[in-house]
Amino acid sequence: MALPRVANLERAKWRTQCRQQLSEHIQSKLGISIEPSQVRLITGVDDPYNWTFLPEKRHLFSKHLSKHSTSAYMQLCREVGASFEAVNADTSARHIAQVKQGDASLSQPDTSFAVKIERLEAENSRLTSELNQWRDRAIKESESKGYAEEEVDQLQSALQTARTEIQQMRHEINNWALTAEFFKKSTIQSCKGLNEAFLLLEKLKSELPALCNGQGLDWINSEVTNGMMS
Repeated sequence: MALPRVANLERAKWRTQCRQQLSEHIQSKLGISIEPSQVRLITGVDDPYNWTFLPEKRHLFSKHLSKHSTSAYMQLCREVGASFEAVNADTSARHIAQVKQGDASLSQPDTSFAVKIERLEAENSRLTSELNQWRDRAIKESESKGYAEEEVDQLQSALQTARTEIQQMRHEINNWALTAEFFKKSTIQSCKGLNEAFLLLEKLKSELPALCNGQGLDWINSEVTNGMMS
């Protein structure tokens, strides 16, 4: 139970210090004396002062001072007069009216804190718009890159398929080459046998007259048998 009590004491210390610094800032900036206990971040219509702040400090003025955390009190003490400041309530109202009416005086050089805030907000808006444009461009380029990568993948797949088909065709060509070589050798052997048979027939043809003169069937049988054996 000791730790929460210490934390509460630390928060109370920073809240008191924060009120004191804000009160002193209002006194030095506007010449208005406000009791530290009466200092408000969310001012009302009866308060003689108001706050102007940079956009990134808007959250500090979105709740009452008593509701903030220790870190918020520390930030308020550190940033007072740097990223936010007190302005006269009438001056703040006139400034808002000038902004709504588009007063040309805002375009003139001005060192007031409120005008600096307006300029920073305009610059922030411009940078945000530019950032969105670059983000859109990056998204489009990313999508284009995705399409290109998909097309490359498809081409690589088609190339792999073609390589597989080429390998199969080479295998088939080798098989056909072996088959052709076999038939070539068979044809050569058949041609050799036909040539031998043709020579035998030619020999028989040349000897036919002698056979007709009666040399006998024994010689014919011997020649035919020799031819068949060869």
